[in-house]
Amino acid sequence: MVKKITQQEAEKLIAGIREAYEIKIRQLNYRLDGLTAENRVLRASLAEYKSREGKVGKAIVAAEEKGEEIVQMYRMSAETELSSLRLFADKWKRLAAQMAGAIPADEAKKYAEFAENLSALLGKERGRFGMNEQAQPEQFDPKAVIEKYVEGEEETGFNLDDVINPKGELDLEKLCRNLGLMDD
Repeated sequence: MVKKITQQEAEKLIAGIREAYEIKIRQLNYRLDGLTAENRVLRASLAEYKSREGKVGKAIVAAEEKGEEIVQMYRMSAETELSSLRLFADKWKRLAAQMAGAIPADEAKKYAEFAENLSALLGKERGRFGMNEQAQPEQFDPKAVIEKYVEGEEETGFNLDDVINPKGELDLEKLCRNLGLMDD
């Protein structure tokens, strides 16, 4: 047995269903508006992150280029310093040769040993440090060479304080003549 419903009951039922659907549609529209707003925010964040990514990429490339420039600058600086030290070593050798007859023999020997060791350290010729220019063309580390020299400085007998503040009486006129800085 099927129960018959009246028109009024049918309209009430339809009105209830319509109201339930309208409520559901409003809820879905409200949720859709929220998701649309969230989507806009996420798209803006994504665009910002992509922009940052591009800037970071450019910054990394710029930093690498600057790093290469710095490496080249320090390499050139080290080569310049090495060249200056080699010139100094040559001058010291000439000075040691000139001083050979003007100073005591043991001091002359110390000056000559220092000149030889300095040249060896700088890679100009083989000395007691066993280095030469062909052995380390790309591996030259001036700091390591200088540190090694400083460690072995006591062995050479060379003392910079003695040069700056000699213990004996210093005849500057005779020294300048011997160095060729003054005419007789």
